[in-house]
Formats: sequence, C-alpha cells, structure tokens
Amino acid sequence: MTEPNNHTLTDNENEQTLNSLKNEIESLKFLLTKKEDRIASLDVMLNSVMESHNAEVRAYEDLKDKLEDVIEKLRERVPHSDILDYLKVKDRNPLW
Repeated sequence: MTEPNNHTLTDNENEQTLNSLKNEIESLKFLLTKKEDRIASLDVMLNSVMESHNAEVRAYEDLKDKLEDVIEKLRERVPHSDILDYLKVKDRNPLW
C-alpha cells in the first residue's frame, strides 16, 4: 500500500499553476475565435459560390429553352428573321 501524498503546494506553486491555467484558457479562447472567424469566412465563400452556381444554372436553363424554341421554329420552317425577332422579344420579356 502506498502512503498518501501529504505534500501541499506552496502559495508560489499555486500562483504558478493558476497563471498557467489562465494562460491556457486564453490561448484556447484565441484559437476558438480564430476557428469561428475561419468558419464565418468559409460560410461567406460558400454562399458566394452557391449564388454564382445558381445564376449559371438559371442562365443555362434559359439558353437551353431558347435553343429548344429555335430548333422547333426551324423544324416548322419559320424564317430566320422571325426567329431573331422572337428571341429579341423574349430577351426583353423574361416572363414570356
């Protein structure tokens, strides 16, 4: 059986331990703040990329619809000038 440790810390040792713990807490708080800032920065970047991606998808779908319309009009033998006029009107009125 081992004997109990009766060694008590001196005031100086207690103060050093306390200071060490305070420093460690401050260090951890700083690291946490840095990580939170990095997460916020990455979140902003992700939102920006997603907005850009969504805009590209909408532009692609719009062009695809226009191309399908043009192909259909060409099959119907609609004159090219009428197709160009149709596309100009569609560009001005996106709800059409």
